[in-house]
Amino acid sequence: MPPGPRVLVLDGDYPTSLTIAGELSRDLEATIVGAGSSRHTRLCRSRYCDVAVKIPSPDDPDYLEALWAVLEATRPQLVLPVGYESAAALESARDELPAPTAVCLPDPDAFETAADKTATMALAKRVGIGVPADYSSLVETLDAEGRERGALETLEFPLFCKARREAGGGHETTARVVDPARFWNVYDRLQNVSPTGEVLVQESIDGSSVTYGCGLFCRNGEIELRMAHEELRSVPRRGGSGTHLRLRQDPDLETAASDLLRALEWDGVALVECKRRADGELVLMEINPKFWASYALASGHGYRFASRLVATTLGLEDRLPDRPPEATGEMTFPLRELYYYARNREEERLLECVRAVARPGVRWNVDRSDLRAWLTPPSAILERLPAGYTDANLSGDREAVAFTRR
Repeated sequence: MPPGPRVLVLDGDYPTSLTIAGELSRDLEATIVGAGSSRHTRLCRSRYCDVAVKIPSPDDPDYLEALWAVLEATRPQLVLPVGYESAAALESARDELPAPTAVCLPDPDAFETAADKTATMALAKRVGIGVPADYSSLVETLDAEGRERGALETLEFPLFCKARREAGGGHETTARVVDPARFWNVYDRLQNVSPTGEVLVQESIDGSSVTYGCGLFCRNGEIELRMAHEELRSVPRRGGSGTHLRLRQDPDLETAASDLLRALEWDGVALVECKRRADGELVLMEINPKFWASYALASGHGYRFASRLVATTLGLEDRLPDRPPEATGEMTFPLRELYYYARNREEERLLECVRAVARPGVRWNVDRSDLRAWLTPPSAILERLPAGYTDANLSGDREAVAFTRR
């Protein structure tokens, strides 16, 4: 059998990058070039990383120049962004990719619609999907009038606030506000992290605390693979990344998500997230135009979106494993839950957090065969530790290369 594809996996500090690297290695015998912005990057310490490269973070002005240097030196057949910022950077320069590197990304206009939550809601209305009531214009008027005491009485709390566009970088860009006295503090905080300074203020859909998601892989708007799940617990507790999820058979959700991405003629992966009103009506929250934070649930139960994307893009469909995905399953994300506890110890209870993720018979997202990578804290934490605190050397005989400028 010929050697597997050579794939550059970006965003090595995202736990999802570890899941993807392991999946591609096992399914397609891929050679993984793992990229990160620090010598502590998780993916670069993974047993599935064959070539480790260090490049700046996507918000660095030299990012694309450094990425091009990596592509020219390592010659991957495909480059795979994991986070939003790297996907957006590649979208902006996809026509400049050096041959023969391929990428599977949606049309720029489709990506822009998905990244802009106002545009996403407008599209959902056109295809008949419910959306939250929007109070953003009213709040902008109240803000312009000076935030007088009592001005918020025209709004019905609780409310949900979110940055209009994806921010990337690990920023929390959503918040549910119950107390009107906290509203302006939350609003100002989200304005500071919103790339455009714009904050959407919407009705809080309180029919259920559960968030529903449908992950899809599309080619030219046609659905190649999809999977629905329900997010039973998250951090932050409303509208955050899941720490306990369960597969779900949900025809209404799958149909709505498929209709939305077909309308965009989507290429690549995406996660469509919804809530349900008390009467069961689906209400769209957002399109996540990339690999999502809870992707390990899909991969661990046989929904191999990353392998399908790489194989389909490179014409290697015959190499995909011939096994059906599982119909049911759950997964918890213990490190995500415990990191959240460590940052919010005054509001959270440790025993409750441990019980939430240590459920008998429920899988963890952590790959126990790759603990060196999984137990490495995020680079942002390690870079603040004293010199020499951690072993900076990469294990094994893998190649390690640093690219900062051409």
